[in-house]
Amino acid sequence: MSEICRATSIKNPGFLQLLTQCIVESGLPLPDKDALDQLENAVRQDRVQFYMSMENDGRVTGVVSLTVGFATTLMRRYGIVGDLYVHPGHRGRGTAAALLLAVMDGAHDAGCAHILTHTAQGMEGLFQRAGWDDGPSSLRYAVDLEGPPPSLSMTGSWKLGWD
Repeated sequence: MSEICRATSIKNPGFLQLLTQCIVESGLPLPDKDALDQLENAVRQDRVQFYMSMENDGRVTGVVSLTVGFATTLMRRYGIVGDLYVHPGHRGRGTAAALLLAVMDGAHDAGCAHILTHTAQGMEGLFQRAGWDDGPSSLRYAVDLEGPPPSLSMTGSWKLGWD
């Protein structure tokens, strides 16, 4: 039997281990100490909320995150659901659905007018069963944090014409 709870720190027992497994399975590089410190601060300051599924013995079997932003066109908060991951040995048991409902409740509690996700690839059915609609596709720009700012690399100038 598992229970869904909020992570108050990335140092909650089992949390970081499962998140690391998610990152490794995604083929992404492991975060360094500075990145982990930033994540810890974001969780502690409630900028990112993590929900986790825990077994009675304390093992974390799944995680999902909610990041809250503000949409000026709607003058309302919105949420971004990400990092939905369930340990392979616990898939097919309803853990992902329970995590999804928990994060949707968290978005409701945070006053989000709508929530978006980029996590649903391959799990569209789960989201649709929870009442999610297919929305317009989003565009993505990967910011090269090691290189110059986009305005400089694209135009050769720092001035963007904002006067």
